Amino acid sequence: MEKLPVVAVAGGTGVLGKEIVRGLLDPQFRGKYQDVILLTRNATSPDALDWTSKGATVMEYSADNDQSIVTALVGVDVLVNVVASVDNGFKSKLAAAVTSPSSNVKLYIPSEFGVEHYLHDFQHPEWDKKKAHFDAVSGRKDLKLCLIFPGLFMEHSIGPWFGLNTKEGKYEFIGSGDTPVSFTSIADIGKAVASALANIPVESFPEKLYFSGDAVSLRQITESMKAAGAGEIEVSKLDQVAYKAKTVSTPGLNPAAYLRFLMAEGKIDNRRNDNELVNPGEKLWKWKTMKGYAEETRGRPWANL
Repeated sequence: MEKLPVVAVAGGTGVLGKEIVRGLLDPQFRGKYQDVILLTRNATSPDALDWTSKGATVMEYSADNDQSIVTALVGVDVLVNVVASVDNGFKSKLAAAVTSPSSNVKLYIPSEFGVEHYLHDFQHPEWDKKKAHFDAVSGRKDLKLCLIFPGLFMEHSIGPWFGLNTKEGKYEFIGSGDTPVSFTSIADIGKAVASALANIPVESFPEKLYFSGDAVSLRQITESMKAAGAGEIEVSKLDQVAYKAKTVSTPGLNPAAYLRFLMAEGKIDNRRNDNELVNPGEKLWKWKTMKGYAEETRGRPWANL
């Protein structure tokens, strides 16, 4: 009987990390893994103890001790990295551990989980850092890599940082507002990752996976929010070309401004995706739609921000 893989998650106490661990421990997927390990700097934290009580194994490491990271990965077949962008150098140490001669990791999923920035025609510090990390782990020829792109987090997208101020009832579009944009619920991303790891053999795992909980335009979002209780929403528009030129000419650390023109350019459109591969016919779960999110928030997400 073939040995079931050991799956470890780095960053499993973060917003997305929690959903991935939750997905891995879901009874419909849990039987496909020998063990689910949460890598953490504090094994006695409330989050770590909570995951232990739900069936995860907690493995502690020291961010100041490179060898402890290598030791924490002993016996791990699959590593999912969901560490936040501000990591104080931990991702570099994780890359060294994954590519070390003693590493047993066969499949590594780097901390992407956003837009496919490898196609961008501009530079940005956060995405450049992800590219550098990918290059750092690509040197080990027997290590499979999979980049996961779910578009935008549905629950973190309808807010003033994207020009969608539900508190004041004012939406600002870049361009026409008619371009489809892919949004995926954070909980659905967790299920999709767990399903992929449960049902796709490591040796045949794809190099990229695309998910799209719902692909809708900003104009469609506006109508959904109005119908769900937002009331009247005042819509204004900025010129797409001029907005992009200004944004890239004055680089900033926050990617939100860049994501706004990427939406308008159609570069966050995952309508061709791998949804069916991980959730055929939605038999495992129902993807959250933007209409459902609008109803859940009564058309005013982040109104109390």
